[in-house]
Amino acid sequence: MDRRVSLRIRYNRRSGLVALLALALLVAALLGYLAWNQDEVAASGPQAPMASSASLRGYYLTQSMYNGAEADGTDGNGAGVCAEGYHFASLWEIMDPSNLKYDTALGYTWDDSGQGPPTYLGIGWVRTGISANISTTPGSGNCAVWTSSSSDYGGTVAYLPSNWGAGQDIHVWEVDSALCSNYLFVWCVADSVSVPVYLPLILKNSS
Repeated sequence: MDRRVSLRIRYNRRSGLVALLALALLVAALLGYLAWNQDEVAASGPQAPMASSASLRGYYLTQSMYNGAEADGTDGNGAGVCAEGYHFASLWEIMDPSNLKYDTALGYTWDDSGQGPPTYLGIGWVRTGISANISTTPGSGNCAVWTSSSSDYGGTVAYLPSNWGAGQDIHVWEVDSALCSNYLFVWCVADSVSVPVYLPLILKNSS
């Protein structure tokens, strides 16, 4: 798209030749910058979607399985289970997968996962947001805050449905309970959203 700039310069002889020359140089520099900047924006256009997708919070389902006492890792927050920069996810942190980015490099995938999460048998332990509980009620049981592997206790699991004709329990998620002695995957979520910072091209070119 053409961008036209019209400038009208009034010259008063009393202003002097030096002031006129300075103004002419300033106008030339401005026009040159506008033309150069337009080319740079056009050239960098395809990079914009990359920046927006990179700002999505990451999550994934572990590739290894753990019992209910192991799900929160050695520090109680997923270290040793979730990769560095990730922690054992609460369901409320991953409620809307469309606003998240599935980490296919770290996470479990199926043949048709593409860049998204697995469905069939992609069952993982998930935090509930409740106090210590050993019931087999989904949303309540948490293997005594992930300290027990007893077959008498229950913990909450979540998975994305592979049967799209059935109704979902919570938003897009199916939730259930499992015995704490079972070995299942674990849902992990990034500690924070990583937003890339781009320096202006004029600064990068001057370095």
